[in-house]
Amino acid sequence: MQSNRHQGRVVIVTGASSGIGRAMAIRFGEEGATVVCASRSNEPHAGEHYDTDAAKPTEQIIDEETPGEGRFLSLDVTDPQQCEDVIAETVSTYGNLDVLVNNAGIYIPGDSQETSVDDWNKQLAVDLDGAFYCAKSAVPHLKESNGHLVNVASVNATEGGSGPGYAAANAGLVNLTRDLATELGEHDVNVNCISPGFIKTPMQDYQDQESIEISREQTLLPRLGAPEEVADVAVFLASEEASYVHGADIYVDGGWAAHRV
Repeated sequence: MQSNRHQGRVVIVTGASSGIGRAMAIRFGEEGATVVCASRSNEPHAGEHYDTDAAKPTEQIIDEETPGEGRFLSLDVTDPQQCEDVIAETVSTYGNLDVLVNNAGIYIPGDSQETSVDDWNKQLAVDLDGAFYCAKSAVPHLKESNGHLVNVASVNATEGGSGPGYAAANAGLVNLTRDLATELGEHDVNVNCISPGFIKTPMQDYQDQESIEISREQTLLPRLGAPEEVADVAVFLASEEASYVHGADIYVDGGWAAHRV
């Protein structure tokens, strides 16, 4: 699927080496964007259940298979200086920043007793703090471009059962979205959030076939989600077609939350 909605625009996608981030970066490339793939590594993560044959780095796919341009920049989102440096290098190289997609995230299974303090801190550092660090550095440039900021959270932001760190971090990310929307509305910067349900990515490696089937049964549509279906929503939210969508949390979950909240 290709269009020119993002032709000539500069986009940063964090966590772009695998899963949803990889799919989003490629979709922006398909729409003509220059895409900075910001991840700790540019090597794709081949999962046990999904993306088992992932081999090419995301930026290579963008360069070879789309009209866009891909570039990899190393980024650990838990380091605020690295976040600032990636934003600065992007703007220095390309002249501006039109879209930031805060997608980097991890999941550490465990209940309150199984989750160590270190695991709690690590979960929040990646899933919540990193989004704030990147947004803080990107906002001045997004104001100049009247750009778009898209955060990627989870349906687990509004329900329990995913473990304390993941639930808390994603709930915080949804409300960070609302706060940034309140701050940036007057500057004509659109800020929105996507909350995926079960998406077929390497993040699901912790599951077995039985638990995957339970997730499918809890999804109202008769199938599990593909990363490209989340990516389609991201490129829409970052486009002028979504110019009056602001401060929203969009569920992309096949109906998971419709009968659970």
